[in-house]
Amino acid sequence: MVIFMKRFILILMILMIAIGFSSCSWIKNYAIGKEEDEKPAGYIESKENDLFGYDVFRNHIAITSYIGEETAVIVPDTIDGKTVTTIAEIAFYNSTAESITLPQTITTIESSAFYYCGKLTEMDIPDSVTVIGERAFAWCTSLESIRLPKNLTEIPDYTFNYCTSLQEIKIPDKVTKIGLRSFSWCSSLTKIELPSSVVTIGDNAFLNCNSLLYAIIPDNANSFGKNIFKNCDLLTVITSEGSACYLYCIENEYSMSFERPIDESSDETSAESK
Repeated sequence: MVIFMKRFILILMILMIAIGFSSCSWIKNYAIGKEEDEKPAGYIESKENDLFGYDVFRNHIAITSYIGEETAVIVPDTIDGKTVTTIAEIAFYNSTAESITLPQTITTIESSAFYYCGKLTEMDIPDSVTVIGERAFAWCTSLESIRLPKNLTEIPDYTFNYCTSLQEIKIPDKVTKIGLRSFSWCSSLTKIELPSSVVTIGDNAFLNCNSLLYAIIPDNANSFGKNIFKNCDLLTVITSEGSACYLYCIENEYSMSFERPIDESSDETSAESK
């Protein structure tokens, strides 16, 4: 009986350990959104050099990790004779890099690519990039400014969530959607102007942007999520009387104005005079 109980306890412990490892693996797979060993079509092998881990495909390279120690990182345009086109999911996760330069060959920045890069202060994304994934720059708490590519059509969900040092950002003219919580907790952001191309603004898009003084919203915007400007206590929304945004602001009791801020008008006048 004693031997049986010992064996039973041993088997139970082994099962618990196995379940634990399985749970950890599941959590990781859930975070990146796919099975760990799942690779896109054309994948050949995974390799690394002194600075980067990368996946080799038939026609391109995807950067999968940064393993160097430099604070100023320059991503090359080619590796092993193939063009570098992609910054893969969580490639720079928790990196200590302060600046990252991307080549003009990059077309895709995948989800969470720069997630939690707490020392990254600025970023200039080349115009070759057409896709940026969800949470790409979330929790980059030192990021003060970023230039977005001109052909971008969407700011995905959580893209700049908790970028608490972000002070300014220009939304490209082709963007049609501002995603869920895409700028939530950007507590240093003081102004935002959305181009006329924007139609949709998702739930909590600017939640807790408590330094936001004004947001210029185009008349074309007609789909508004819940609590877009919740806890933006200093905010005045610049819109047109009778627009969908106007009605949304009335419904949610947001402060409004039909005229651009004085500093914006003076900037435009100054630029025209030059």
